[in-house]
Amino acid sequence: MDARTDAIVANAVATCVADAENLWAPEVFDGPFPKNGFGIAKLRAVDFGYMASALNTSYIGNVTNIWSYSCTNAAAWNTWIVTTLSTDCYVVITGFFNLDAAPDVEALKFIADGIEYPIIDLTEMDAFDVADAYWAHPIIVRPTKKLQVSLKCRTTGTKFIGLLGYVVAKRSYLINLI
Repeated sequence: MDARTDAIVANAVATCVADAENLWAPEVFDGPFPKNGFGIAKLRAVDFGYMASALNTSYIGNVTNIWSYSCTNAAAWNTWIVTTLSTDCYVVITGFFNLDAAPDVEALKFIADGIEYPIIDLTEMDAFDVADAYWAHPIIVRPTKKLQVSLKCRTTGTKFIGLLGYVVAKRSYLINLI
């Protein structure tokens, strides 16, 4: 990330924390290792409710942030994530990563809390041969709101992909979902 991207992400996190302080008052933000109140952690697959039994994806390992997605329809939109967030967490989605040897996920489409975001084209990732990409406008999803993410792949098969970002959550949530 560059300095501008860092500032955009910091602003999105600060907006989220301010909203959480209002929603969860009298609890206050207590940083990455909260002893009281709520805190922040790196975004994980489990924050979307995904474990091995989830539809269209499998959760690998205990605390990893890698999803293994089986794309069944080449050159068409595939539903990747459909979930409603916990009452105890916000999600700040800042980017995407792809660990495939031959990446072919071309685009992402987000619908968060009923708002359909513009399609995110990922083909530049392939051209620049990078494994991750951050976007200029992070997506914030509030507690109890629905999130749907669809993707388009050039070929069928297993894709090792994930989302980058943060979860702002109550202490009990952060320590229990490991």
